[in-house]
Amino acid sequence: MKVWFDILTPKQFWFFTSIEKELREHGVEVLLTSRRYEQLTPILEDVGRKDIIVVGEFGGGSLLGKLKASVRRTVELVNLIENYSPDACMSSGSLDMTRISFGLGIPHILLSDTPESPVNRYCVPLSDYVFTPWIIPKDKWIKHGISSHKVLKYKALDPVAWLDGFRPSKRILDGLGLEEFNYILLRMPEIQASYLIGVDAEYVTRLAEKLTSELSSTKLVVLPRYGEQTAELKSLSKNAIVLDRPISDHSILHYALLFIGGGGTMTQEAVLMGVPTISVYPGKLPVVHRYLINIGALKHFKSWQGALRETLRMLKHADEARSAQTKLADRLRRKMVNPAKVIVDWLKMQLS
Repeated sequence: MKVWFDILTPKQFWFFTSIEKELREHGVEVLLTSRRYEQLTPILEDVGRKDIIVVGEFGGGSLLGKLKASVRRTVELVNLIENYSPDACMSSGSLDMTRISFGLGIPHILLSDTPESPVNRYCVPLSDYVFTPWIIPKDKWIKHGISSHKVLKYKALDPVAWLDGFRPSKRILDGLGLEEFNYILLRMPEIQASYLIGVDAEYVTRLAEKLTSELSSTKLVVLPRYGEQTAELKSLSKNAIVLDRPISDHSILHYALLFIGGGGTMTQEAVLMGVPTISVYPGKLPVVHRYLINIGALKHFKSWQGALRETLRMLKHADEARSAQTKLADRLRRKMVNPAKVIVDWLKMQLS
């Protein structure tokens, strides 16, 4: 059996390599492809995964740039895949893989917790199955053109797959001169994603500026996504550390006093790790975010003023906030399965 995964983002790297590990333990041959992308390439380098085949590149923040990059990459991938002949393909919305799998008659399985993504209008109708967290209603997928019985669910949030067995290390803190539980970690929004093009996220930058003037002994650590964000944030006060490359160690999140998330995946990771978490996601809230808000695991703000007030309030009660979030995270994770194991068990049955 041969399975092909196309890795386009850091989240997909962590998720798909978790599934890969399970598959290889069962003797399944796995092909991993990726692309040149400033959010992803440094992670692949840091973890030493030279076996992942890099094909093409990210198309940038414009629709035209994305289209041109995708067309070029699809052609390059076809030349690779025609010789590999996989039995199944898996992605989280790879337009390139979906087109190739459909054209060559290879089953495509979509793994996604974001029915809101515009790529689903293309990928869902051409997928044989969709795997998704249990909290996402099936009609979110059916409306894109797939039958109800082909929407398969697992009782977990995706990060459980790669956080299962995670053990934090203080090595990353030592390298950055940070003290455990004495810094706020801020993740900037994904401003070049197709689902956020045109969305105003400037208030997150404003929040970072305001936080540095309010904090004294507590540092602010900012994780930008793109070079222009890094350049814009470099003017922050000496109380802030602006990292100029992605971090491949989840420990920096684990040891944060508080996490402020402008995206989706790290927000889920923080909640599941028991880190007090605030979302400043600038677009329409994903289903997973709404679920976490409803169970009291997350608070969301679309203004820097509201996020700043809540941050300062939580800092005054940091120990209580951490204790409450840890207990909530423990309850959540006890109810969840490892989605990587669920997917692998199903795939073995389908292809055996």
